[in-house]
Amino acid sequence: MENLGPEINTEGDEVFPAFRPSGELYFSSNGRTPSMGGLDLYRAMEDTVTGHWQVIHLPSPMNSHADDFCITFEALHNRGFFSSNRTTGGRGWDKIFSFSYPEVLQTVKGWVYEQDGYELPEALVYMVGNDGTNLKLSVLSDGSFEQPVKPNVDYVFLATCKGFLNVRNELHTDSLEVERQHVLQFPLPSISVPVLVRNVFYEFDKADLTANSVEALDRLTKMLNENPNITIELAAHCDFRGNDAYNLRLSQRRAESVVKYLTEHGIAADRLTAKGYGETVPKIVNKKLTETYPFLHENDTLTIAYIEKRTPEEQEICHALNRRTEFRVLRTTYGLFDEKGNLKVDQLLKKDDQEENLDNQENNQENNQ
Repeated sequence: MENLGPEINTEGDEVFPAFRPSGELYFSSNGRTPSMGGLDLYRAMEDTVTGHWQVIHLPSPMNSHADDFCITFEALHNRGFFSSNRTTGGRGWDKIFSFSYPEVLQTVKGWVYEQDGYELPEALVYMVGNDGTNLKLSVLSDGSFEQPVKPNVDYVFLATCKGFLNVRNELHTDSLEVERQHVLQFPLPSISVPVLVRNVFYEFDKADLTANSVEALDRLTKMLNENPNITIELAAHCDFRGNDAYNLRLSQRRAESVVKYLTEHGIAADRLTAKGYGETVPKIVNKKLTETYPFLHENDTLTIAYIEKRTPEEQEICHALNRRTEFRVLRTTYGLFDEKGNLKVDQLLKKDDQEENLDNQENNQENNQ
């Protein structure tokens, strides 16, 4: 515990402090000047270099000749509520008043969650801007975070969580004259279970990728570039209709088509393993999937016997779920060790640099608090 000193405290009463994410401290005092009488509202900002506080008296109508106190804000916005015993506002003594101040506020709101799953409240998000911003953000219990951003700045966000791959997003803020909230999504692929690659399409009864697959495969390429120390198995699956041996060969060629696309776009071939499973590994239903298809239950396995008991419409859905392209992480140490099993010096230096950067981010955030 630390007394904030004479720049904040007086011989009178300093009460009802409220701290905003911007670093502003609001409080009420009956011992400062200027004052309109009784408890008045004040705003204080600390100079992070000198450590000195600058205190500003809020003007009327925020302050009155009565007591004005207990200010609170709605998240990052310049609007909220405070209490006052001024004579206006109806009967009673202490009354609650609302206020708002014109603003042009840009914020970013992000959501971090498991791909095809639920929120990840243990995640951390690193936020770096070309204006010098360097922050480490925790997320709320619903996997979300919100942070103010400045106009005309390029930001990079990296979401991380133990047991999951990293996901990176970029944001450029414009010179807007209206309030705006930018929304970013961070679906983190799991390291421990197969991850569905959505929207990968093949020509009918062939292994050729369609043009509609490019966006999904480019996202997969980006993810592999953002996680350079992983290797993956790229798996293709068929439904049970058709000849078993034929389905196995078709799925193998389709997996190889995806691997070919990735290598042509810069991913090292020794990071990729193509594997066709045909119809031998039916889909296992997860909890998230039951929200879309209520007739399914968690941990159901879409086998031939299971599907044949469903209605024709439900059978088609099950067949579509079984026809899929997935990847699973095989290793997380690619490129870290030499042929003798020793950690490469350059990789060790990179790790030290990363740890130093994280320490600097933590220190910068502590200084901003």
